[in-house]
Amino acid sequence: AQILEKAPGVGSVTLVPGGGAANIVAVDVGKAELGITLSSSARDGLEGKPPYKTKTENIVQLFALQAFKIVVIVPENSPIKTFADLQGRRVNTGPKGFSIVEIADQIFKMENMKVNMQYLQIGQAIDQFKDGNIDALMYSPSDRFAAFMDLAQTRNIRLVPLPERIIEAMLKADPSFYRTEWPAYPDSYKGLSNRIPTLGYPNIIIAHKDKISEQQAYEMTKAVAANLDRVAAVEPDLKDWDLKNLATEVGVPIHPGSMRYFKERGWR
Repeated sequence: AQILEKAPGVGSVTLVPGGGAANIVAVDVGKAELGITLSSSARDGLEGKPPYKTKTENIVQLFALQAFKIVVIVPENSPIKTFADLQGRRVNTGPKGFSIVEIADQIFKMENMKVNMQYLQIGQAIDQFKDGNIDALMYSPSDRFAAFMDLAQTRNIRLVPLPERIIEAMLKADPSFYRTEWPAYPDSYKGLSNRIPTLGYPNIIIAHKDKISEQQAYEMTKAVAANLDRVAAVEPDLKDWDLKNLATEVGVPIHPGSMRYFKERGWR
C-alpha cells in the first residue's frame, strides 16, 4: 500500500487485505478503493456466483501478482504415472473451503473419476504422504512453496501432469486460469525430477472502476513495476519474477490506466 500511495497523484487509498469474498464486495460497493484477491474469486464475483448475492460489476483489475499453480505430487517410485492412475487412490487436496478443493472436484467430475479425497492441512498431509498413507498431493502451490521445498529436500518426488484435454476444458470454462509451468525455479526443489505445464490462477489487485482514475491506475501500476524488488523482499515468490506477468489477463476487465502502462511496456 505504501508503494501505491507514493505514486504521483494517488495519495491515501484503502487497500483491503486478504483474499475472501468480503473484500471484493467492499471494493465493489465503494467501502475501499483497492483490494487483493484470487483471480478465481474476482471472476466469481463478476458473474454473481455463490457466495456473491449480486454481480460485483464495479470491479476492475489493476495488475496480477504471484500465481498459484495446480500440481499433483507423487513419490518418484509411485506406480501412478498418469492422471487417470489416481482413480481410487488417496489424494489430499487441502481443507474444505480452499480453492484447490473445488478445482479438484471439478476436474475429477470432468474425468468421471472417483478418488479417496483427503482434506488435511498441508503439514499433516505431507507427514502422511511421507509415511505412505497418502498416495498423492493435489495442491496449488506458488513457485517457491516452502512446504514442498522442504519435502523435496528429504524425498524424491515426481509431478503427474494434467491431460491437455483438462487444461483446454478448464481454460474454456473459466478465464481466470492461464497456462503456465511449475515450478518456475526447479533448482528450488532438490528431489523433484520433472517440471510440467499446468494451469495457474494469480493474486490480483482490484480497484473500484470509478474511484481510481485512469491516471492514478497508471501511476500505481508503474510504481509497482519500478519497485518490485521492495515487494519481493516480503513476498519471495516475486523474486526473479518476470515483470510482464503484471499484465496477466484472468477474465477481469483491466483498468484503462493499467492497460495504458502495459501497452507502453509492450506487454499488450
